[in-house]
Amino acid sequence: MQLPPTPAIAGLDVERLDELRDLDPGNTTYLDRALANFVRNSLEAPAKFREIIADGDAAQLRASAHRLLGSALNLGTVVAVEPLRALEAHADSGTTAGAELLVPAADGALRRGRAQLALYQATYQAMGVDPAHSA
Repeated sequence: MQLPPTPAIAGLDVERLDELRDLDPGNTTYLDRALANFVRNSLEAPAKFREIIADGDAAQLRASAHRLLGSALNLGTVVAVEPLRALEAHADSGTTAGAELLVPAADGALRRGRAQLALYQATYQAMGVDPAHSA
């Protein structure tokens, strides 16, 4: 079952999400799993960032921000990209000093991203797509 293009949702690249949704027409298992992973990881991220910053581990901060940034880009969660890039770039400087000031922006952007992804997911669920059904 081929679904129609999703109307624009501010802060999301719905074309990218539709590509992922349509990898296996009628079966959204892959996308649903990717969204669930992003939600879980993004919920844990602010506390993890704060812990890493407190430990002064710039390399770990860079790696953690980079991983989540990659997921955000893959899922078209545009709203989260710049705050995560800012954390990654700060860590690239070799220090975590001052990075704690960047965490609230990342946290807020991740919250908005999760809400927007839930809205996106609701668009195809409303069309009766069964993630367990392969067309």
